[in-house]
Amino acid sequence: MSTATSGLTGYEALFDAFTAWGITTCTGVTGGGLLHLLRHMEPYPREVEPSSKEGPRFFSLGEYAAGFVPLGSYLATGALGCCVATTGAATKLLSCGLSDAKLHDIPAVFLVPLASATSHGLCPLQDTSVHGNNIVDQLEAELPGGVFLLDEPSTLVPLLRQAQQRLQRSKPVVLVIEPMALNQHTGVESGPFSALHPLAPDATRMREFVETFRDAVDEGRRVVILAGEELARVPRAGRLTTQLCELLGAPIVWSINGANGVERQNPMGHGYISFGGNDAAMALWSSLGEEDILLVLGACPDEYTVNLQPYNAGKTFVITSLEDGYGQANGSFAHRARHAFLQWVTPLDSALHALVEQLAVRPPRSQRARPAPADLNDQPRQPPRPGHVDMRQFFSRLDRLWAPGTIGFDDVCLSYKDRQYITQRPNPNARFFSLYRGSAMGNVLGLCIGARQASPEGHVVGFTGDGCFRLFAGCLSEASTLDLLLFVLDNGNYGIVEQVLPVTHPGLAPHRHHTAVTRMGYGDVARACGWMAFDLKQDLSNLDAIMGFHRARPGQSILVTVPVDTDQVLGPNPRANNL
Repeated sequence: MSTATSGLTGYEALFDAFTAWGITTCTGVTGGGLLHLLRHMEPYPREVEPSSKEGPRFFSLGEYAAGFVPLGSYLATGALGCCVATTGAATKLLSCGLSDAKLHDIPAVFLVPLASATSHGLCPLQDTSVHGNNIVDQLEAELPGGVFLLDEPSTLVPLLRQAQQRLQRSKPVVLVIEPMALNQHTGVESGPFSALHPLAPDATRMREFVETFRDAVDEGRRVVILAGEELARVPRAGRLTTQLCELLGAPIVWSINGANGVERQNPMGHGYISFGGNDAAMALWSSLGEEDILLVLGACPDEYTVNLQPYNAGKTFVITSLEDGYGQANGSFAHRARHAFLQWVTPLDSALHALVEQLAVRPPRSQRARPAPADLNDQPRQPPRPGHVDMRQFFSRLDRLWAPGTIGFDDVCLSYKDRQYITQRPNPNARFFSLYRGSAMGNVLGLCIGARQASPEGHVVGFTGDGCFRLFAGCLSEASTLDLLLFVLDNGNYGIVEQVLPVTHPGLAPHRHHTAVTRMGYGDVARACGWMAFDLKQDLSNLDAIMGFHRARPGQSILVTVPVDTDQVLGPNPRANNL
């Protein structure tokens, strides 16, 4: 270990980096090697007057939920967040959120400590060495190149700069600290850290891409646009995609999260595709062939979007701001295209502006499509059995009630399949996200808390299932004053699986479904944790009052139990045929 006697200590350098990166809150549970780190932080919410040099505050929250908090803050406002866990099992709980950060290309900081190197071979509690849980190699296996071992003061600042470069590329990082090492001086007088900035556009390549795209379109081909989830990070993306559709006469479909980059009033909007997809969108997507051009805005080739299938267009153009995003092979999505392919890595906002501005100067001679139908679904859906809420009416009513500035999250439950099918088009007042790629049940509380920390004035809502609820129920009390609105879909089973089994195993005896969830009083649990709680009436007669009460009681979180009939099948689940 180095013996520098001047400059910043390791902790000071770490907090300088956090300040530069815009991290204002760390979330997790104290203990073990974190004691040395957390003594430098004030609590969140603040309980005392801040010190002269205020750094990140600490929000105490169970590790499983804490792992999703930085993801919620980033999706809400683009703010970078940090979550922490001590050694041992806590690290593994935290890393569930790390998986989704990787799979959705979300920059976030995960911080965990090591057991002291002097204890190696001595059977220390929560042994992190190769003789114990070998945690560094475990983390590195999931996040190659993204784990930074801060165990030497002289290398700490250079490693933090490397971590900054990775965050710059929309990747999560794991900072593994050796607490005693961070007490030492680094020999560096000030941390050379900076705020994260988007990739700079290349004007020359931008013109070349637009011209290549225009040449292809000028052949009189039909253009179809796929809006991927990267668009959710682009300011005013909805207006720009509408203009692009108008210039090209192109219909547009979108992924679950890509909907946040589309306007509801876009006349060419055909809806969500694949998982929870709309009938008009699926018919359009299925019609793609060799004579068509596909323009993918923010590549989104995951199973819930394209159902393991290739892009079938004769020419596929992909614009992505991610140099090595999830799903790429050797830095490209070319392996996902059946025919000709061109990828452009550049900031999406610059790309959209360039496409709109340059195509407007010389409108392309594309084959113009007809506007989308008013109703994007043409398949009949049955009402529920008596005693349950009709989810068609439920999601439709809520869609008219969202206040401006709402951000919502769908947990791994029927909502993350059915909400988009029923609402069909994105809501101008509300943005909704789902971390479906990792499909970690029970993520919604952490996401909501992160959104609230990043957006104190926003309206934060979550949908969860009765199965998901069990993974975060013990953390409800910490969120009781955060003004969250949480709907629990109570159907007494793991509904997604229950709806899949008739496809994968038709005729299987119900007692071998293994999907039953023991009923509990979700409202009683919430009230015991300091929340307000309501049971939604089957005719929705108290829904308006609940929403009004939520808006009228700032600082009070509310849980609403919704009686759901799993036999009411709404959004499609093409993945069932892949199982």
